[in-house]
Amino acid sequence: MKSNKIKSRWSDLPPELVIAIAGNLTEFTDHLRFRSVCSHWRSSFHSHSHTLRLPPQLPWLAFPSTSSTHFYSLSEDRVYSNPPPGVADNSKLFGSASGWFLSVSGQNRPITAYLVNPFTGALIGLPCLDPCLPLWYGMVYTLVWDRSDSVVVAGSTRGARIFYCRLGEAAWASFEYPYSTPHSITFYEGRFYILNFDASQTVVFDGDTLEQITVIDAPYNDYPIWKHLFVSSGELLVLATWNYDGLPVYNVQRANLNDEYVEWVEVNDIGDRALFVDNLHCFSVKVGDHSLLRRNCIYSAESKTSGGSRNSLTTCSISIFDLASDSWECLEGPLRKFRAASRGAISLPSWVLPSLS
Repeated sequence: MKSNKIKSRWSDLPPELVIAIAGNLTEFTDHLRFRSVCSHWRSSFHSHSHTLRLPPQLPWLAFPSTSSTHFYSLSEDRVYSNPPPGVADNSKLFGSASGWFLSVSGQNRPITAYLVNPFTGALIGLPCLDPCLPLWYGMVYTLVWDRSDSVVVAGSTRGARIFYCRLGEAAWASFEYPYSTPHSITFYEGRFYILNFDASQTVVFDGDTLEQITVIDAPYNDYPIWKHLFVSSGELLVLATWNYDGLPVYNVQRANLNDEYVEWVEVNDIGDRALFVDNLHCFSVKVGDHSLLRRNCIYSAESKTSGGSRNSLTTCSISIFDLASDSWECLEGPLRKFRAASRGAISLPSWVLPSLS
C-alpha cells in the first residue's frame, strides 16, 4: 500500500516539473529508467522529447535474436534484453548514426517497414514492400541505407538500383544506378554519398531532389572484403577491410571535400576520433567527448552462429584495432558471455548512436 501511495505522488507532479527533472539527466539509461516510473512520466517524456538535449553518447550495439532485440551499452558494459517499443520479433534491424533503425519484418506479402528510434519509442511508418524487389532479396547481408529528414534511401549490394521513399508517401520508387551495385550509403549535410560496389567511384546526390551532383573517383585498394564510405568533419573517408587469419585489418583513406580537386591520402592517424564499423555501415565519434574511448582506433562488431538451422546460438564480439600500431584486441566483458537464441537468418549486429530526436 505504501509503494502505491509513493507512486501516485510521483504521477501527480506537474508536467513542467517532470520535464525539468528529465532535463538534468545526462545518460541515456537514466532516460530509459525515467520513462519507467509511471505512465504520466512516460507520456510527458514523449511529448517533450524534442526539447531535451543530451551530451554526446557512446554508441550502442544492437543484436536481434528470436525472442527480442538486445542492446549492449558500451559506456555501462552491460547487455539490455528489453525489446525496444514497436520492434516486432524476428524483424531485421539496420542501424544508423542518426539513432534510428530501419526495421523490416515479414517474409510474405506485405513486408512491413518502419523507422524506429528504440530509445524514445518513436515510429515512422514506411510504405509496404514487394518481396520480389531485388532490394529485399538476401537483405540481412546486403542492405545499405541512410536517411535525411524527409527521404529514406536504400540499396542492395546485389542489385544496380537505388530505392527511396519520401516520408508520408504511399510507395517506394527507384532510380537506375548506372555505376554498379551500391556498396555503402551515407547522408551528410544535405547530400547522399553512394560508394559503388567495385569501390571505384562515389556518386553524390542531392538529399532532396535526388539528382546527381557529381562523381568522385574513389581510392584504389587491392581486393578488400568490404569497403565503407562515410563523412566526418568535412572529410570523405573510405575504410577498407581485409581478413588475415581470422582477424580484421583496416586501411583508411581520406579526402577534403572543400578542395577543388579531391585527392585521396592514406592515413594511419584519424586524430581525436574512433570509428565504429559493422557489416553494413560505419561512422566516427569524437573521442574527446568520451573518456572511455580510445582515439585513432576502430571498433568493429561481428557475430558467429553455432548449432542447427532450427535452434542455434549467436554470439557477438567487439574488436578494437589500433591504426597506429596495426594491432588489435578483443573487448572483454558481459557481451562475450552472452548467447542469443536464433532461428534461421537474423539481423547482423549493428552500431547506433543514441538520439532523442
